[in-house]
Amino acid sequence: MRNRQSRWIRPGVTPVAMLALFLALAACSQPAGGTSSSRAPSSSTGNPACDLITPEIAAKAGSGLVPVGQNSPAKPQGSKAYLCTYSSKSKDAGATFLSVALTSPASAADISRAKSTSDCSPVAGIGDFACLQWTGYFRGEAGGASANVVLIAVRGNETLEMPYVAPPPMAGSGVPDGDAMARALSQAAVDAGWGNGTALGVPAAPPVGPPATTNNAVCALISPDEVRQAFGAKTQPQILPGEGSCRYTFGDLGTPGPDSLVFSSEVLKGSASALSARGMPGEPLDGVGDKAAFIMRTEPAGPKSLRPAGDVPVTILSVMVVRGQNLATFTAQVLISPTGPTTEQTKDQLITLVRGVSF
Repeated sequence: MRNRQSRWIRPGVTPVAMLALFLALAACSQPAGGTSSSRAPSSSTGNPACDLITPEIAAKAGSGLVPVGQNSPAKPQGSKAYLCTYSSKSKDAGATFLSVALTSPASAADISRAKSTSDCSPVAGIGDFACLQWTGYFRGEAGGASANVVLIAVRGNETLEMPYVAPPPMAGSGVPDGDAMARALSQAAVDAGWGNGTALGVPAAPPVGPPATTNNAVCALISPDEVRQAFGAKTQPQILPGEGSCRYTFGDLGTPGPDSLVFSSEVLKGSASALSARGMPGEPLDGVGDKAAFIMRTEPAGPKSLRPAGDVPVTILSVMVVRGQNLATFTAQVLISPTGPTTEQTKDQLITLVRGVSF
């Protein structure tokens, strides 16, 4: 049994923004540069985050981005921030997500925390402070993309955090462009009225390529070797860490069997109460955390699943675990092979793997 203590890499509203994307999904061109600080007309949704980054502004930041889920005027339970989420789906490029978290008013501690964001490159021309963070989630995949970008900004007694997530490249699709995403986020903030009247200066994305090491606490919950042994994979995985998540990609994603495995884990600190208010979906599990549930579904291989097209569907098995006020989700995506473990055996492998994980 594992008893490792996880720590959040950077406290802030990113976990809340990620939870908003998760709940929204469960319920349901590169911009030109500029320095204009004129605010776009309010969409009058009653949600300050959606009124700040309107659908028109979001659509300019990313082609096809539209509102998704319940963008409520109220702050989600346990959150200091108003949340607004957008997504787009493309047959060729998969799904793209933009989340907006606006804390208004923000405390002195909130402002200090935003200004001390680690690994964040300064942006000129936005608010009293702004920076961009590249989590490197897609480094190491085909094309060496670095395209999970977060804009953090402070203006007066407000803080703004905008994660922008593009899918990893697929066969025939272009590599996500971290520089273009950074410019799009920065210009969106200016278009929303957060420009400070000076020229917009956007730093370049870091060099692409696989990271040599990762100190991501979520990746430390379950090691690559533990995942490989649990499912019977023979290949070593690529490690693709995000700020609050970790993903291991094994072997050939188009070949049925244990080496078609994609295993991911995500931890949302303090988010258990928000999920409990809605109820935990799926099959209840005993002996896993304080409360846990299992969910399984299938979908065709191909662009939606970010895999090569094939006749064998992708089986997606997830275990959601609550420990105290924290919520973790562990997901295994695999092409079930007639000669390999069955769906029921793969379910048992996943539950056994995550049963003793502490976070």
